[in-house]
Amino acid sequence: MRRFFILASAVTLIASSAVAADTTNRTFDATYTATITNIPADAGVLDIWIPLPRARSAQGITDVKIDSPYQWQRFTEKEFGNEYAVAKIPAPQAGELVVKVSFRGTRSAIAMEKIAGVTPSKSEIARALRADRMVTLSPRVKKLSDEIVAGKTTTVDKALAIYEYVMTTMKYDKTTPGWGNGDTERACDIKAGNCSDFHSLFISLARSQKIPARFVIGFPLPQGDGRIPSYHCWAEFYVEGKGWIPVDASDASKSSDPAVRAMLFGNLPPNRVEFTMGRDLVLTPATSEPLNFFIYPRVETKGKPVGTASLSLEVRDVKGGTNIAAGGDVH
Repeated sequence: MRRFFILASAVTLIASSAVAADTTNRTFDATYTATITNIPADAGVLDIWIPLPRARSAQGITDVKIDSPYQWQRFTEKEFGNEYAVAKIPAPQAGELVVKVSFRGTRSAIAMEKIAGVTPSKSEIARALRADRMVTLSPRVKKLSDEIVAGKTTTVDKALAIYEYVMTTMKYDKTTPGWGNGDTERACDIKAGNCSDFHSLFISLARSQKIPARFVIGFPLPQGDGRIPSYHCWAEFYVEGKGWIPVDASDASKSSDPAVRAMLFGNLPPNRVEFTMGRDLVLTPATSEPLNFFIYPRVETKGKPVGTASLSLEVRDVKGGTNIAAGGDVH
């Protein structure tokens, strides 16, 4: 592990100017708003699943409230511990439904050298090594990953090489159709996409090297009070004896500052809030198919998805909290 701590210290020194203002917690009140349009008037009763933020190691979540006249039941997904709520709602005649979830969050910066050691369960590690429908482990992904990590021996060195490859090779682009699904094979084909595409590629390449890796999704936070129009995602990889290490290759790709690029391998400023983790999520009660990822509401009728969803997050800093510089790309 000595090699890990040497690298962690080097990254910290390089990135110190970028994270100097990001070492305190940020406390905020937020409202997640999901708007579902194009619901058929004859849809009958809708089954709706909505994601809920939950406390994780870098964030606290309290006072979660759903602003709705309907009865919601809360559940916890089994593989990743994601929290969500489910309701049955009559289809609105106007064809539009709005669901709001308010909560208070406290988010702290994550520094690689301060990550507390954890020992995941065998099933948690196995899940973080397994392919997903769009996060593939195809022969060409394995071949590419072998080329990227050639000469590297430690988990951290291999993950850093993969991070640098994704950061410098992928182009952040939301103009070419097909972006935003988190499709590794598409990322290999056109080397472009949004944060979900960047991090699907990172996860596939890491898993191909037997490095456990997983997908995290939520929202970036604005500077001070403000509104964010949609999601942001990042990834984590596991180092034995150390824990889960965050990376944000898509944000890094948008910066020309070497300190920012170095910082976003292993470190995260408190400018984001996490909602859910994982891909191919199996919920109970079951959706008609596993969810590719879970940040949008899922709306179904008679076992078929309906409607078109859009998202936003309204944020208001709590008095006495710290305003942190904005960051994080959005969908």
